[in-house]
Amino acid sequence: MKEVPRVLIASDRSGSGKTIISSGIMGAIGKRRSVQGFKAGPDFIDPGFHLQATGKPSINLDLWMMGERGVTNSLSLHSGNSLCVIEGVMGFYDGIGRKYSTFELSKKTETPVILVMDCSSMSTTAGAIVKGLVTYCHADVKGVIFNKVGSEKHYAYCKDSLPKGVKSLGYIPYDRRVDLPSRHLGLVTTEDNPQAASSILKAAELAEEHIDLEGIISIAESAPPLPDAHNPYSEKPSGKLAAVAADSAFCFYYTENIERLKRKYEVKFFSPLLNEFVKGADFVYLGGGYPELHAKELEKAEKTRRWLRQSSYAGCRVFGECGGLIFMSKNLIGTDGKTRKMAGIFDIDIMAKGRLTLAYTKLKAARRNPISRKGSTLRGHEFHSSEAVRVEESKFAFDVKMGRGIAEGKDGALSGESIGTYNHFHFSQSGFIL
Repeated sequence: MKEVPRVLIASDRSGSGKTIISSGIMGAIGKRRSVQGFKAGPDFIDPGFHLQATGKPSINLDLWMMGERGVTNSLSLHSGNSLCVIEGVMGFYDGIGRKYSTFELSKKTETPVILVMDCSSMSTTAGAIVKGLVTYCHADVKGVIFNKVGSEKHYAYCKDSLPKGVKSLGYIPYDRRVDLPSRHLGLVTTEDNPQAASSILKAAELAEEHIDLEGIISIAESAPPLPDAHNPYSEKPSGKLAAVAADSAFCFYYTENIERLKRKYEVKFFSPLLNEFVKGADFVYLGGGYPELHAKELEKAEKTRRWLRQSSYAGCRVFGECGGLIFMSKNLIGTDGKTRKMAGIFDIDIMAKGRLTLAYTKLKAARRNPISRKGSTLRGHEFHSSEAVRVEESKFAFDVKMGRGIAEGKDGALSGESIGTYNHFHFSQSGFIL
């Protein structure tokens, strides 16, 4: 067994300030000891703020895709000798019903919980909400941090409202300098937010001044030990080369997915926005991100588009997730309404403006394909506001058992050894092929 000091930062809802407060706590405690950030659920954006705060890549812990053993092992494996701060996702009990929620993650990993409560429009009512969250399923809530507090008197009302057994750990005063801007898929990524570093630095300063950091450390050190980690990387070096798109348009990657790639391949990163490509690549990975915000630049990236198309036709394995699927398609109708040419591997047109899709998914492989064997079941998630408006492809890898996919219950458009999905995956699943 391994001692892993850890806390989970949760809230009653999204938009409460979990990310900036978690990052501020990481930055403040990081001045005293090593800190490792984690993120509950299928999130690509918030881990970027953890990286800014700690200097270390953050690790996702997703029960749906990784299972209980998977998340516990990743938590133990990546904890090192650090104090671990896990940021929750959405509201405390939100998931598939209550399953796969932040609450369930706290139970499965036996991690004590600290709640963040946005008090900008309330005071004493905060205590009633906290009591409800604690008693609803007997959650192990050890403390509360109040966010956007207007004054010491305001804080006193909030603090005095807490139920017995739940400690006030301080507050963050209302300060616009720690506000993080949002857009259609959540917070603006650190790659596109030049103020991210200064916001986290200010949050850390406020945390040092107004939050009981020693109290948080004591709570973290009260967590029970975890099983010793085993090496989850079964991939053997192949001597082959993997090219991974990485820029503001393609920035949605799980840290552990890239780690797994590096176990099997030599990995080189390239930027489609800079019209780059990687000669001799055996595998190309195009992650999600914001191609719809960079449609004009991607259309101009003729060398990258031609290289992708020629690589695909030559039998190279090309895998695109969501934003990658968009770039592999024929046309993208951008947020400005203009149609832009993409790589053209698939005869699909995608419109950037669609209804928001944010959900866990389950897919069954209808045939052998570049990322799974026939009959395999993969769990994933969809996270996009675009939709396919013209699909002239007839060959798909997956039947969608849960989720939307590309069209009519199908996902995973196929062209030779190339595949594009609206789904994002965690590569740790047994059915996934690298």
